[in-house]
Amino acid sequence: MAWLRPILLAAGALFLGLLIWFERRRAHQSQEGEKPRARDRRTTPDIDWSETPAPIGPTPALVAMPAQLADPDDELQAGVAPSSPAAQAPVLLEPPPLRVDWPAHEERRIATLRIVPARQDRIAGRVLRQGLAGCGFRHGQLDIFHLPADDGRVVLSAASLVRPGTFDPATMDLERFAGVNLFAVLPGPVTTGQALERLASVAEELAGRVAGLVQDESGAPFTGAARARWRERCMSAVEAGGAPAEPAH
Repeated sequence: MAWLRPILLAAGALFLGLLIWFERRRAHQSQEGEKPRARDRRTTPDIDWSETPAPIGPTPALVAMPAQLADPDDELQAGVAPSSPAAQAPVLLEPPPLRVDWPAHEERRIATLRIVPARQDRIAGRVLRQGLAGCGFRHGQLDIFHLPADDGRVVLSAASLVRPGTFDPATMDLERFAGVNLFAVLPGPVTTGQALERLASVAEELAGRVAGLVQDESGAPFTGAARARWRERCMSAVEAGGAPAEPAH
């Protein structure tokens, strides 16, 4: 059995050699496998938050300048014509100045209507001022309100029922008024018939704005039938050459 001992020693040495070789190979493969994973590992980007860009808003539409106002040099440089401030700015047209072109005293004829409070004994000044402005009246000559035509010529006028009949826009908001006298001086910038229709319609509109009632020159309610009679009286007086009514101020 002496020959078996060298065989066992040789087998043991071979086994140890194979074991050492296997362990080294596995270790080497393990290191090789870790290298790609190290290369694939992601890192957090380094962002400079001190220079964060401003948010992008909607792009405004480009408005081209009319051809006659465009600068050819600007067109070549920018691709579009720059907009002109003068072309973009809205044109605010001031109303024409009031023109009180009443005929001479002996030639004029006056048609009038009244507006009195419907529920209270007085009309608040602020409400009255706003109502007159809403109907298109402007304060002017004689310190009363006037409703002009497109060219500024006065068609209708409004005065206080209480003498002297004037209004002060700076203080009237703090006052209270017994009523308003609306009147048209004839002949005027429109025909007599047009002036009478305008006077009646504006009186009804203003009465609605100030919670008032419309009355004729005698103080009678301005109902449908009374409106027709009032128009007939005014037209007859104008044709006859007499004043249909005098304003109460």
